[in-house]
Amino acid sequence: MILLAAVSLVVAVSITTMAFTESFVSQSSAQSSRALLYAESGARDALIKIARNKNFTCSTTDCYSMDFSANGCALNEGCAKISVSAGTGATGVPKVITSKGIMRSSTRTIQVLVTLDSGGASDGVITNAVWSEVVN
Repeated sequence: MILLAAVSLVVAVSITTMAFTESFVSQSSAQSSRALLYAESGARDALIKIARNKNFTCSTTDCYSMDFSANGCALNEGCAKISVSAGTGATGVPKVITSKGIMRSSTRTIQVLVTLDSGGASDGVITNAVWSEVVN
């Protein structure tokens, strides 16, 4: 009888442990996906700023942010930190957007290399944007 109770207790503890682990993994995955969504939204916002003003830059790290919740970046509850810098002439990429999405303990970073048309009546029109995720 004691052996049966001990086996039942071990099974119950194992099932509870697995349930907590699965819940934690699921929550981390959801936060990571949200951080990526926030990073993409920040990059799209920077693209709009460049489309409106081809000379737009804010090259300091995380020079502006977008909050997606009431507490936003203050408590890491959902925001994007964005910077837009001038690219190097050697690469031919005039703008580099770096957008970092933050959702609690998850952070994902997107980098967009933006090419602008440099001639004719459409001077400054975005002609190409190469998106990539920055992996640390």
